[in-house]
Amino acid sequence: MEQEEFKKNLGRMQALCSRSEKCKADIRMKLGRNGIPEKDIVEILDKLQEEGFIDEQRYAGAFVRDKFRLQGWGPVKIANMLKNKRIPDKIITAALREIGDSQVQKILKNCLIKKSASIKDSDPLKRRAKLTRYALGRGYTYAQIYQALKQLQ
Repeated sequence: MEQEEFKKNLGRMQALCSRSEKCKADIRMKLGRNGIPEKDIVEILDKLQEEGFIDEQRYAGAFVRDKFRLQGWGPVKIANMLKNKRIPDKIITAALREIGDSQVQKILKNCLIKKSASIKDSDPLKRRAKLTRYALGRGYTYAQIYQALKQLQ
């Protein structure tokens, strides 16, 4: 790739990273869609990381906070999404430590209360099963769901 073309792509990615947190996988996908050769993608990623535009730890922390607080996702779903973006397990674990068990229970209970209002079934076992499936889909563990349902009764 020409030096001029390289600088143009680097500038575009710097601007993109300045607007919102991005991880290496996001940038790699974006550049790959534009037909940039792998060698140049690696150079751009190295330069972005060197200049502080990309930081996997910072990205994971922001991702966890956003998905947990804004969308009510559980730790399991958040961890799986970060794994899909090739974030190392050590970083995922550290980022998930930011959310405490009490916060998880509070968000989960709110989600279950909202969902419970929309369930028409009056049979308590069926209601409980539907709420459990819903919470599992949101990314919570059985232990967290059991505890929250017990507190709601």
